[in-house]
Amino acid sequence: MSESLLSWQLANYAFFTDPVKEDWEARAGKDGARGKWFAGVLLRSVIAAALLACAGGFKGGQMPLSVVVLVGSLLLPWIRGLVRVRFLVEFELAVNGLLVVIMWIGASRWASGSGVLWQLPLDGNKTSAILIGAGVLIYMVRGGSYLVRGILKKAGGLPDEDEPRFETSEGYAHGRVIGQIERIIVVLIVMGGNLGALAFFFAAKGLIRSKELEKRSQADYFLLGSLASFLIALAAGLILQKTIAALWN
Repeated sequence: MSESLLSWQLANYAFFTDPVKEDWEARAGKDGARGKWFAGVLLRSVIAAALLACAGGFKGGQMPLSVVVLVGSLLLPWIRGLVRVRFLVEFELAVNGLLVVIMWIGASRWASGSGVLWQLPLDGNKTSAILIGAGVLIYMVRGGSYLVRGILKKAGGLPDEDEPRFETSEGYAHGRVIGQIERIIVVLIVMGGNLGALAFFFAAKGLIRSKELEKRSQADYFLLGSLASFLIALAAGLILQKTIAALWN
């Protein structure tokens, strides 16, 4: 199952954040955007499915799960492009939760028929811990961007229309990258067991952005986005802690 989860994350979240419905509406006048995007989706989906099949030695055990990864990875970005931003949280949690269940059932049914072509020089539990951890980190970094954006839209925390700096695609891109780096830092702090440092980190971020927080809409945007991002990273860090504790010993 761990190989399937990592392959899914590689196909859908490792390379770049796919556009959502409102992004496509903003790009309506740009010719060829969808074609180039779909070619990238196709390439990464095929590579991820092939890697999963390779991990199982191209035998019966992993082949059905490889098909699930291939088909799901082709459909997910296209369906997400039809979903309004305010529903991204429910969509992301539902889709990934369903995939975990499918892969759990599939691994339970077909694991006995799997061979392995490549294997880390560790026992099975430690290998699973590393693969699951990598999958959680990938989703936390890039998948977390969808969750934060959906929370902001749902809560009405996006800046006013008279603040164009926040409405440009560049502004969103900068905020997304900053959020991704912040989540990595938070996970590292949680993994180190120094939860008290989170308060210092959050306070330092607020101090740096203090000038921007003088306007209410920007303050709401900052607080909602930061709290949502911190919550996602905290959950990811705790999952990683529990996974390592359960599988590494």
